[in-house]
Amino acid sequence: MRGVAAGAALLLAACGGADAPAPPDNLILDAQGVVFARADGTFDRHPFGTPRAAVEDAADAVYGDASARRSTNPECGAGPMAFTAYGAIQLSFRDERLAGWTMRRGAVAVSEDGIAPGMTRMQLDRQAGVRLVAGSTLPGEFAYRTAAGTIGGVLAGTGPGATVEALFAGTTCTSR
Repeated sequence: MRGVAAGAALLLAACGGADAPAPPDNLILDAQGVVFARADGTFDRHPFGTPRAAVEDAADAVYGDASARRSTNPECGAGPMAFTAYGAIQLSFRDERLAGWTMRRGAVAVSEDGIAPGMTRMQLDRQAGVRLVAGSTLPGEFAYRTAAGTIGGVLAGTGPGATVEALFAGTTCTSR
């Protein structure tokens, strides 16, 4: 996991991320939840199902409680959901437990395999297992397999220069 965090730092330094509130190696989003890096080099893993308070405490330590924006949506396809956003990262909760995450452009974070919003389709295609989701009502929706499971995303545009606009895993409130 330490190598993934270091790779994330290098990748994101190359990609930019001026509005991000934390160093890039502090948050890794994977197919099973979120992982926060501690200053001592250890990791604090919060898989889907972790109580909201524990996840928010860890996120607040990285981003600061004042940056958190909380909201709810009673009409999600999966049922009522609550959200806590830290900049371009949105954590999704059902029944006060972590259910999913969404990462948008401008996020200083990376998925477990180094994919981040802002990458081009050409860069994305270099990752094994990336495929467009056939029949999706989300234009440019794709998915890829990781060691931990599946991460989805959305491309803006078409062709090799299209860019990754968002990534998501778990249960989110995405309109399809």
